Parts: sequence; C-alpha cells; structure tokens
Amino acid sequence: MKIFFALLATTSLTPTVSSSGTFDRDGYSVNKVNGAVYEAVAEEKFSGEAFWCVAGSFAQIDLKASPNAKVYVVRGFGPSETTDRRSAVQFTLDPKTAGITPSEGSADLNELSVGEHLPVDVARSHCEQ
Repeated sequence: MKIFFALLATTSLTPTVSSSGTFDRDGYSVNKVNGAVYEAVAEEKFSGEAFWCVAGSFAQIDLKASPNAKVYVVRGFGPSETTDRRSAVQFTLDPKTAGITPSEGSADLNELSVGEHLPVDVARSHCEQ
C-alpha cells in the first residue's frame, strides 16, 4: 500500500479528459454507466482512498457538482461494466435515481459498500493523501 501512495505522489495530480471522452486521473479512468451512475476503473493498483479521490474529482470537474454535494457508492469493488478491467467501483450523485439507499457510512474508506457517501470536497481531499 505504501508503494502505491508513493507512486501516486510521483504522478501528475491533474485530471485529463481523453479523446474518447473518459476522465483520467492517476491510473484511473471514469466512464458513465448511465445518466445517474459513473464508474471509476483502476488501471493497475487500487485503494478505497484513490477511488474516492477519482469519484470526487469527476463529480466536481466533469459533473460540476458543488463541494458539499454527496458522492454515493452504487456498487463496491467488482469487474468493470464499461471496460475489460477487473477493478471498478460505481458512484452517483443521485441515490434515488440510481436505486440505492444511503447508509450511515463507514469509518473504513476501503470498504466502499453500497450507500456509503462522502461530500465531494472530502472525497477529493483523499487525492492529497
């Protein structure tokens, strides 16, 4: 895990939008699953903090969500629906439309259980970890 964060520290923290329209950041890409759900896909190594970072960044930069808006987990770790990758997590800003019930939350950022949520600015703060 320490090696992963050391690698993150040496990579660019600037998100980009590729020519295919996907959002890319630090070895992660984000693809829309449908109108309410988006999927953060890990290219190689991954952690819950990094998934929250990418989900919050995409919400604020691409979806223009306010820093106080909440990002919700729609589906925890699993295979990607939008790529051939094995490690992906799905998020939403609209739990009702996505068909999930918000949970009380968890102290473990790596759990990524359905319904867990963080404000966009808190999710993005994990980019600095």
